[in-house]
Amino acid sequence: MFEVYKAATDDLDKVSGLFKEYLTFYQVDYTDKNPEQFLQDRLKKNESTIYYVADEEGRYVGFMQLYPLFCSLEMQNTWLLYDLFVAESARCQGVAQMLLDQADALAKETNASFLMLSTAVDNLKAQQLYEKNDYQRDTEFFNYVKHV
Repeated sequence: MFEVYKAATDDLDKVSGLFKEYLTFYQVDYTDKNPEQFLQDRLKKNESTIYYVADEEGRYVGFMQLYPLFCSLEMQNTWLLYDLFVAESARCQGVAQMLLDQADALAKETNASFLMLSTAVDNLKAQQLYEKNDYQRDTEFFNYVKHV
């Protein structure tokens, strides 16, 4: 049995372990960075909302981080679901679905216009899950990134 919780700063020691696994999954070298401090800063500054999933033994098995944004075209707030990760031991057990359901609930609670996310082009399992949950691949806009 799994349960979804909203993370507080006291949870970040365990959530940051999942965050590090997530960074490793995306081949991010965080040697000179502090993932736990990054998450702590986001929560303390009210810059993100983090949820995690724990199993019946209290092990943290998944997390997601959402950033609040605004849509000028719709003149409403929106959410960017930037991070979503499930530990390998808990995959294919509905954990990611629970997190997506929680994202939907947050969007409804905050009267958001929409949720948006990105995933790697080769992450086919995630793409299937998102499309099953009515996320639509954007065909109207190109996304650009400029590293500074």
